[in-house]
Amino acid sequence: MVAMMSGMPPDMPMLRAAPMSLYPTAELGNRTDILSADIPAGGKTTARAIARMYAALLDEVDGVRLIPPERLAEATALSMSGVDEVFGMPTSWGLGYAIGLPGSAAQETPTAFGVGGLGGSFAYGDTATGLAFALTKNRLTPDFDLATEVIGIVTQAVAG
Repeated sequence: MVAMMSGMPPDMPMLRAAPMSLYPTAELGNRTDILSADIPAGGKTTARAIARMYAALLDEVDGVRLIPPERLAEATALSMSGVDEVFGMPTSWGLGYAIGLPGSAAQETPTAFGVGGLGGSFAYGDTATGLAFALTKNRLTPDFDLATEVIGIVTQAVAG
């Protein structure tokens, strides 16, 4: 991952926590012991499963809705915005979810809520369109360029 993430600025605030050589790699994430471990803040899932979770936040899926619409509105309302002290970039957050989509400001896509992963994966739900989306990757990168591109394709296809 060090080589793949070498494009990250060496003064990035996140790197104060640990050097890049200590960040996880796809090889580490695919080990059987890691996949079977319960590791907080280390999501191990398929894109289909995480999109299904977002779908169940937005509406009922196979008879299950994870939270009522009123609670979803509370969780996805803008709670704070400013510079992310870990990644050093502007960000907007609800209660546990980033507000907006990669490549756009929160005010441009205020009904989208989701979370990105360190390797460039991204998942979200959109309360306006009902769209639940997830992109997971097996090649980790320090950006959301691929997620942004695929989100654009999916959004255009759904709207068209």
